[in-house]
Amino acid sequence: MKKILLVAILFLSLVGGIKESFAQDAWYIRRTPPEPWTWAPSPGENIAEMNTVFGVGAWNSDYYTTVDPAVAFGPTSNYVFLEGGDDHAIPMANFLAVNLDLIYDWVYAGGRLFMNAAPNYGTSMAWGLDDITLSYPDYSASGFAVALTHPIFAGPYSPVGTTWTGNYFGHATVNVPCGFTLIDNEYGDVLASEMTYGMGIIIFGGMTTTSWHAPAPNASNLRKNIHDYLANTAEPYFVSTYFEYPDSIYCKYEDNPFPVFGAGSDPGIFGATPSGLVIDSITGEVSLATSAAGTYIITNTVTVAGCEYLSAFTLIVSDSPIANAGPDQNICEGANATLDGSGGTTYMWTPPVYLDDPTLPNATVIAPPTNVFYQLIAFDVNGCSDTDDVAIFLYPDPIIDAGEDQIMVLGGFTELDATGAVSYVWTPSISLSDPNISNPTAFPEDTTIYVVTGTDLNGCIGTDTVIIFVIESSDIATPNAFTPNGDGLNDAFKPTFVGLGEITDFSIYSRWGTLLYFTADPTMGWDGSFAGQEQEVGTYIVIIKGLNQFGDIVTKTGTLALLR
Repeated sequence: MKKILLVAILFLSLVGGIKESFAQDAWYIRRTPPEPWTWAPSPGENIAEMNTVFGVGAWNSDYYTTVDPAVAFGPTSNYVFLEGGDDHAIPMANFLAVNLDLIYDWVYAGGRLFMNAAPNYGTSMAWGLDDITLSYPDYSASGFAVALTHPIFAGPYSPVGTTWTGNYFGHATVNVPCGFTLIDNEYGDVLASEMTYGMGIIIFGGMTTTSWHAPAPNASNLRKNIHDYLANTAEPYFVSTYFEYPDSIYCKYEDNPFPVFGAGSDPGIFGATPSGLVIDSITGEVSLATSAAGTYIITNTVTVAGCEYLSAFTLIVSDSPIANAGPDQNICEGANATLDGSGGTTYMWTPPVYLDDPTLPNATVIAPPTNVFYQLIAFDVNGCSDTDDVAIFLYPDPIIDAGEDQIMVLGGFTELDATGAVSYVWTPSISLSDPNISNPTAFPEDTTIYVVTGTDLNGCIGTDTVIIFVIESSDIATPNAFTPNGDGLNDAFKPTFVGLGEITDFSIYSRWGTLLYFTADPTMGWDGSFAGQEQEVGTYIVIIKGLNQFGDIVTKTGTLALLR
């Protein structure tokens, strides 16, 4: 089995995030009797004595013979203390023999482990990972701090001191070829060594219980600090390959990221798991465009004296969403439109004008006064985005013409005539032959204003009005003066028929009875001349004849003033 460690250079503090996220469950596992602590919690208990000896925490307690290794070394577990003191040593060795691969896989994924054995019987133990061993019997009366700036000597429990004595401070020594010595004895043999494996940390120890050590409470505080460091410290103390990327989530369209190394780090070989991430093994450059979307553990490995030292960083490559702003739309003036965006988990429409809520995929465009062009920005859960465009075009409203106002005789009828649309609705409808055609017959009993609403091929609508004036009887309307001076205004005299009927002819006479003008064409008018000569300003006699809707002859005689 290769020695794959997370750190290498002594006493270089790690800054930043490597360890995977674990729930903060802590386990104390030992044999059934209470030795060596004189108390024995039942499985699952966290009793006051545990907090006194190990430090305050949410401890789970169980036996080597009853614990479920898949739970104690599972995804909810952060820290495990395997007790090997006194008569616990052989049960611990038996438990390791069965579960060593499971335990080291858990550590590699980020778990924290304290294996400490101070046997009172038996012999040396092989603790796996090639050459890690515990030697027994190998007694020592004193312990000496080696890594003086390590957190276990700094707190949070104090005083700790740097030297401990007593009745056999150590019952055994440990050999960890790729570890770092924390405590040694008077002979220079190792009593506690830290090793980082994968993304986890192990402290191997051969120390006895703290109740035998002097001065008190230094050794007890040291043990509490070991537990606190492993259970609560986010990062290992030793490091040589620490690196991180500027961000932990990248979109495939972003510039390729490069790693940033910590002070004193020794860049090694980059790799990534699972497969799918395209990474330069020397520079650590990640090719975002060609990598598959996913969550990756990027590792950097340095090999020194046969030991591989590993640091890791979690990096997410996110596929860009595919924004869809929906089809272009055509709406009538004054109408609303509903946008139809999709492709993301959150959205933003720009510009936000005329929108009820620019963050909704189906935002409503409220009566835009002009054509509007929108851009949809669709974001995925990782903040990656894509854009798409949509246009809202306005149809012009149809120009509806309800026709000229009309005069009709009570009891008669007239025809309305609307244009400019393909369908029509007239109101009021009570006096119409059919209110849903362009030219209904109207027979109102009183003067009525009719409103016609026309709808064109695009579904857009327009309106217009017409007035039908209702009079008691038919009559001929005639102006009493005109001005034939060529200015385009009132240059000809032309009578009109009031009500249903028509003009048949009219005559113009001078004051002396001379016939100056006659026409049987009611569309023609007198221009104020006779025999090609302009007539003088004055008063003239007019005789007008017509037929009403009933065929009766209507005659009207009057005077007309010619003005220049």
